[in-house]
Amino acid sequence: MFGIVETNCYICNMYLQFNEKKGKNDKIYYSVLLCEKYRENGAVKTRVVMNLSKLPNEIITALKTVLNKTKGKLIDTNDIKINQSFDYGYAFAVIEIMNRLRINETIEKAYRGKANLIKLMIVGKVLTRGSKLHIFNWIKRNKFVAEKLSVETENLKLEDLYFELGEFSRMQNVVERKWNIYHKSRHQEVYLYDITSTYFEGLQNELAAFGYNRDGKKGKMQITVGLITDSKGFPLKIQVFAGNINDCKTVNEQLHTIKESFNAERIILVGDRGMRIRLNLEEMDEEEKQGIYYISALSNSEIRALLKDGIIQLSLFSKELVEVEDNGTRYIMSSNPQLEQEKGQVRDSLKQRYEQEILLLKEAWQKRKNQNTKNQGKLNNKNNKLVTHFTEKKLDSFKFRAGELLKRYKMSKFYNVEISNNEFVINFSLEEYQKQKALDGKYIIESTVQKKLMDTIKVKQKYKDLQNVEHAFRDLKTDKLNIRPVYHRNEDQTRGHVFICMFAYAIVKEMETAIYPWLKKYNTKNKSRLSYSDIADELKNIKMSQLEMGYRMKKFMIPNLNSIQKEIMNILNLKLEDMIIV
Repeated sequence: MFGIVETNCYICNMYLQFNEKKGKNDKIYYSVLLCEKYRENGAVKTRVVMNLSKLPNEIITALKTVLNKTKGKLIDTNDIKINQSFDYGYAFAVIEIMNRLRINETIEKAYRGKANLIKLMIVGKVLTRGSKLHIFNWIKRNKFVAEKLSVETENLKLEDLYFELGEFSRMQNVVERKWNIYHKSRHQEVYLYDITSTYFEGLQNELAAFGYNRDGKKGKMQITVGLITDSKGFPLKIQVFAGNINDCKTVNEQLHTIKESFNAERIILVGDRGMRIRLNLEEMDEEEKQGIYYISALSNSEIRALLKDGIIQLSLFSKELVEVEDNGTRYIMSSNPQLEQEKGQVRDSLKQRYEQEILLLKEAWQKRKNQNTKNQGKLNNKNNKLVTHFTEKKLDSFKFRAGELLKRYKMSKFYNVEISNNEFVINFSLEEYQKQKALDGKYIIESTVQKKLMDTIKVKQKYKDLQNVEHAFRDLKTDKLNIRPVYHRNEDQTRGHVFICMFAYAIVKEMETAIYPWLKKYNTKNKSRLSYSDIADELKNIKMSQLEMGYRMKKFMIPNLNSIQKEIMNILNLKLEDMIIV
C-alpha cells in the first residue's frame, strides 16, 4: 500500500470506493476499496488494487484526504458533519449526584429486578418531571442516557416501566434498609416526620379516598404520603397511606419502622401538632416506647387546657423563651408580637365580613316573614293559596346558607345562629372571642427530651427544622418533580411511583444544598433574580454533539461553557472531561 501512495502516477488515477451492503437481519456491511482507473485498448477500465476495509477509520480518512489532494489539512472540511446534538449537562449532573449518594449502589444491591431501568426512571423523573409515559417517550428520544445506564432501548416497552415500578415497591423495605445503612451518618437520633396528600385524576386507584385535601382540589380523590427525613430534610423513608387516614394514625407505624429498619436505640421524633405524638405514645406499652422522645407543638385547645389546670399562665408568654416542666414533659412558651397583630387583624376582618353577610341573610328572612304576615291578613275563602308561613324546605335553605357563612369566615367558634318560623337569632360569644384573641401569636413547644440532651433553644430549633420537610413536600409537589397528579391505578405501581420520587428528591436536595448559597451571592452581586430552575436550564444547555469526520470516524464534543455553567460545574464538583462519551 505504501508503495502505491508514494507513486504520483498511481495517486493521480486512484480513488477510494465506499460500498454498503445489507445482510441478514438488516445488518449493514461496509467495505472500502482502493481502485485505479487505467486505459486498455483505448477504453477506460477500473481495477481493485487493495481492500482497505480492515484498516482503522483514521487511516482511511487520511488516504481519502491525500487522494483528493487536500493540502494542509488532515480532514476535508466538507467531510465534517454534526450527526446529532442533545442536552446532556443536566443529565450528566443528575447521574453523577446519583452515584455520590449511592442510589446506584443501593438499588443494585437491594433490588433483584432491572435495577438499571429503575435508575433510568429516577433520572427521567428529575429531568422531565413527567408521568411514566412522558419518561418513556423521553427515554426513546434520549438513548444516550439509557446507554450510559446500560439500558437497552430497542425493545423497551411502556409496560416494562410499569412492571418494574410495581416490583420495586414490593422490595421497598429491603431497599430502604440498605439506603439507611449507607446514610446512617446523616440521622443521629433526630428524625423529622410530616405528612401530606396528593390528588388523583380519576376514581380507579386502589389507595385513593376522599379526605382532607391539602392541594385544595375539591372533588379529587387522594393518597396520603408520610416522609421521614434527617434534621436537614434529607429523605430517609417515604410511605403511602390511604387518602382518608388521619395524620396521627400514622405515627406509631413510623416509630416501629425507625426502630426496626434504622436500628435506632434512641429516637427523637419531631412532628407538628396534628401528629399528637404524646397520645400515640400513651397507647404503647412501656417496653415499646423505651428510648422514644418527641418534640411537637400544642393546639390552642391544648394550651387552654394547660391554662385551666394552672400548669402555665398567660403572663409567662413573652418574646423570650420560657420553659415550664410538668411530670417530665417540657413546655417551651414564646410569643410573637408581629404574628399576634397579623392574626388579630385577619380575625377582626373575617368577623366584620361575616356580620355584614349574616345581616343580609337575616334581612332576606325578615322580608319573607313580613310577606307571610301580610298574606295572613289577606287570607279568605276565595284566595287560600297565599304563603303564610315558612315551609320546612325554605327554613332549611336559610339554615344551610347560615352554616356556609360560618364555615367560609371560620366563625363557628364564636357565633351560633338559630332560625325558626318566628325568629332569626344571632348569638355571639364575646368570652370565646377574647380567649382566642388572647392566644394570638403565642405558641408552646412540647417535648420529652431531657435537658442534658437539648437545652431550651435547641429544642425550639429542632421544631423549626420541620420546615425542611415542608420544603421537601414543596419540591415533590411543585414543578421541581411534580409527584402530582397521580395517574396510576394499581396499588404497587402507586407506591413505586412515590418511592422513585423520594430518590429523585434526594438528588434535587443535594443539588439545592450546593447551589442555593452560591445563587444568593450571585443574585446580590449581579442584581439578578436567577432561580434553581434557571440553573437547571443552564445545565441543560450544555450540549453534547456527535461529529462525523471523514469516513465513519466519529467524535463527541462539548462546546465552550459560559461563565455561569463553569461556576455550576465547579460548585457541583463536576469535571468536564468526565462528560465526554468515548
